[in-house]
Amino acid sequence: MAEEPAAPLALGLDLGTSAVKSALIDAYGRLLAGGEAPIDTLSFGAGAAEQDTAAWLTATQRAVAQLAQAADVQIPGWRARTAAIGLAAQLPTLVVLGEHGPLGPAITWKDARADASAAGVIGPRRRELYEATGMPLDGRYLAPMFHHHWRTRCAEVRAILSAKDYLCWALTGARVTDPSTAAGYGLFDLAAGDFSVSLCELWEVPRKLLPQVRPAHSIAGPLHGAGATLLGLRRGVPVTVGAADSVSSAFAMRALEDEGAACVVMGSSTVILDAQRTARTDPQMRYLLTPHAEAPWYAREMDLLATGTGYRWLSELCGWRPGDLERLAAQSPAGAHGVSFAPYLAGGEQGALWNPHLRGAILGLTLASGASELARAFLEGVGFEIRRCIEVLAETSTVSEIVLAGHLAQVPFARQLLADILARPVQPFPPVAAAAVGAALGSLRALEPATPVRLQGDWPPPVVPGAACSAYHSLYAQYLAASARCGAPERAPAPR
Repeated sequence: MAEEPAAPLALGLDLGTSAVKSALIDAYGRLLAGGEAPIDTLSFGAGAAEQDTAAWLTATQRAVAQLAQAADVQIPGWRARTAAIGLAAQLPTLVVLGEHGPLGPAITWKDARADASAAGVIGPRRRELYEATGMPLDGRYLAPMFHHHWRTRCAEVRAILSAKDYLCWALTGARVTDPSTAAGYGLFDLAAGDFSVSLCELWEVPRKLLPQVRPAHSIAGPLHGAGATLLGLRRGVPVTVGAADSVSSAFAMRALEDEGAACVVMGSSTVILDAQRTARTDPQMRYLLTPHAEAPWYAREMDLLATGTGYRWLSELCGWRPGDLERLAAQSPAGAHGVSFAPYLAGGEQGALWNPHLRGAILGLTLASGASELARAFLEGVGFEIRRCIEVLAETSTVSEIVLAGHLAQVPFARQLLADILARPVQPFPPVAAAAVGAALGSLRALEPATPVRLQGDWPPPVVPGAACSAYHSLYAQYLAASARCGAPERAPAPR
């Protein structure tokens, strides 16, 4: 009897803000191997935050090489079995291509240099633009970045791409994007499902420079020779268009089958998003409305800018080793003996607030305050800001469960803390790169639409709200009042 052929495999790549992550899965949704390689952000002036596109490719190569170290031993022949490659990446980050490649470093979503000029273009049209694009536009989107940095040099430009679209181009030569990524250009018309000619005119972006919009889980093209050399795979493997890292993560964390759950993805920043069948914008423009990884779904999304970076900043400032912050926080009671920490450490905040003037603050310190109070107050502040976002989503749609990914999802104390603050069950996602897994799952869907989309394996058990939940309801109200001193509007918690 002939031996059955081995099941196909898929490689997922996530070009994140701080690292490239890779994931290898099989057709049953099981994670087989992963890898990671860091990326540096460069700043040569006030508000600047750039990255070297060549460093992206080097990090991609290293992330796949790390994955290969395990796969070569455990799965002989995995390269020949890899049938698809899926992509995800940070958003919005601008790459400008000339005749022979990038004309300069990528301008990341952290870059603030276009904020003032963007405000001048947007003027009183912010709501009009939000209703058209689903984005509360500012200078952190691709069109405003291009308008500020490149509009006088259009003759040199051959294409405008996001980070994920650049990676796709580097692997296949195709200039394509997907709806979730196109939304980050600030030019995408949600109703039309394509880039808007009038918005291109507003931002002085020639329409011909933009990529073609295709579904995320469709094939962009085959892996070309240079891409095959970079990844160490055979030439011709299909590469999908891919999706924004936020919706790619959510796609892996929660199948697009029903509403009612919110995904919280904690990395350098924290992304809070749910899945809705209806394109519903917010009257107060507090969330992004983004096409999800698959139609007809949409994601309502809010991003907290400096949670992971704030965690690292505080740990380094205090000389704490990995794990010390959570260990110390567990030694302080709920409320941190009156200390509160507003975690607006990025020089402004998005989330549900969209206030570029917010600054972080620690309130309630006394001579009796110690490291444990500081650590607990920081984690509580992050939790309270996540709750602020969840309550916005819950105004118009039930949020009955939280799915949590990232470092804190693997820490029992932190999981319980979030369940108590959010007053909802928290389902931890396994300790894997969610966006890379989502990209890999999506690439299998491009080959076979009936492929299951849930990551298989041992998921940690869900955590239900505990005894501290009732205390956190009143502590949240106190936090809203305290954070208002930083410029954040105060809004009383809804009764539960």
